[in-house]
Amino acid sequence: MRLGTIANGRDVDDVFQRFFGSEVAPNPGWSGFNVPTDVFHSGDQLVIRMDLPGVNPDDVEVTVQESTLLINGKRSFPHDVEGIRFVRRGTFYGDFTQKVALGKGLDLEQISAHYDNGVLELTIPYSAEVQPKKISIQRGNDKALQK
Repeated sequence: MRLGTIANGRDVDDVFQRFFGSEVAPNPGWSGFNVPTDVFHSGDQLVIRMDLPGVNPDDVEVTVQESTLLINGKRSFPHDVEGIRFVRRGTFYGDFTQKVALGKGLDLEQISAHYDNGVLELTIPYSAEVQPKKISIQRGNDKALQK
């Protein structure tokens, strides 16, 4: 399907080929896109949320090594790539890897992962040693009573 011509007579397809190159269909060799990720503290845990629309949770692997969380996955193109020519491309397909440096004080044995509506949410509780501990303050008169 031809898209038409631009004012100077060039085909729109030619312009896209010049801009995107001759191969504009998804290529299984393409890999690596930035996954939108939020990392925040919530109460006594660290939360990592990743937007993964169109990614099958079976195609995602989460591992932790030392103080780095590693999320590997794959987003597959849902159509037969033969003969596809993009007019606009805003979504990336293929393999992805996301690394999150965790820092200290987290209980890495208690990481939990939940996938719902294209969002992967990982929660990691803080170790008991780093939990805030309230210190009671004695009043001046209380100290005199202890003697």
